[in-house]
Amino acid sequence: MRVRLRPAHSPEQLAHIYDTPHNHSQWADHRIRVQMTIAFASYFGEINRVADLSAGDATIINAINAKEKYIGDFAPRYELTGPIDDTIELIPEVDLFICSETIEHLDDPEATLVKIRAKTKAIIVTTPDGETNNHNAEHYWGWDTQGVSELLTSVGFTPTIFSRVDFLNPTSTYNYQIWGAK
Repeated sequence: MRVRLRPAHSPEQLAHIYDTPHNHSQWADHRIRVQMTIAFASYFGEINRVADLSAGDATIINAINAKEKYIGDFAPRYELTGPIDDTIELIPEVDLFICSETIEHLDDPEATLVKIRAKTKAIIVTTPDGETNNHNAEHYWGWDTQGVSELLTSVGFTPTIFSRVDFLNPTSTYNYQIWGAK
């Protein structure tokens, strides 16, 4: 399943929405997802170069032991600032690309993932699992696990590791899916 939740925002709206980087420690479900994403990185072995161009507060990429790190975000804070479709062009090829809570924010996730595929050997993708409502004004898309698997495969990745994080507490906003692909 794949569901379009809303049309894309204007550049002005995006600048307002993403005026500061996301703080990953704000909610318990985010803290758990972040720790699992960091753990997934160890699946890919030695990582010399890693990139995260939607890094938020950079918790994930900063926890990965790599010689070179390329950190960016739409919100101003890092040297690589702006839409991921632009900043991807500014980095060299990397061993691992982190795409945590990103694809649901992209107007054309296939086009962005094609650009990422050209720059990386492996990727970690996290996204809400089964989102079908439009409660989060930042999200353009919702996928179930089959939808994300098909998306990754369609752009040239081979999914190799997967986990779901289900929260039984009704106050948790989302359940998450975490993918590793080569």
